[in-house]
Amino acid sequence: FDGLREQTLKRSRDVVKAAKNAIFALQRDDFRKADTMLGQCARDAGSIFKELVARSPSLRSGLFGSSLEELAEALAYRAFRRECRLLGRAELQEASGLPFSFSLPEYIGGIMDLTGEVGRHAVRSASRGRSASSDVELCLACVDAVHTGLQELPHLPGGLGKKMGPLKGTLTKIEGILYELALLSRGGLSVRAPAPTFNDGEGAADTHVDEGAG
Repeated sequence: FDGLREQTLKRSRDVVKAAKNAIFALQRDDFRKADTMLGQCARDAGSIFKELVARSPSLRSGLFGSSLEELAEALAYRAFRRECRLLGRAELQEASGLPFSFSLPEYIGGIMDLTGEVGRHAVRSASRGRSASSDVELCLACVDAVHTGLQELPHLPGGLGKKMGPLKGTLTKIEGILYELALLSRGGLSVRAPAPTFNDGEGAADTHVDEGAG
């Protein structure tokens, strides 16, 4: 078992790395590289499952499960950027190309982490000023949909409850950005969106408004 565990840990790190690289590519609008990374994720995860996890299912609860959350986040972010929509579990499964199914905690965890990336996108978009309002509204709709859906669940599986705080923080910050953009549309204000300074899983950075600018 220890040998299987070590192999699973080592190979799962590659899945995490490729999924993160896909997200970084999407941040730069490099959809071709993102798709390449996502395809690599699916192949690597499929091999890990077939060769290791299927032989010892308890291995899924460790880093392998976390790598699938990361993959779910990347797939969901791709759909948000390219299609402006939030993927349901069945849709995300189809988009993944995986030969096995995401568990419910893996899907929910990935969708919750997605909100952090959407918050970052809202901050970057806000630097364009009033022309960014529609993009930021889309970001707000996405995060609000996730938050509302989670509120309807009787409980969050696993340790996912700890992600609710950052999610709520992201929702509040995007609402603040929209409010400031609304003020900007009335004139006499300018928006400064600083570089994001938050960590993974945390909400988006603040966007500041200066008065007196033309």
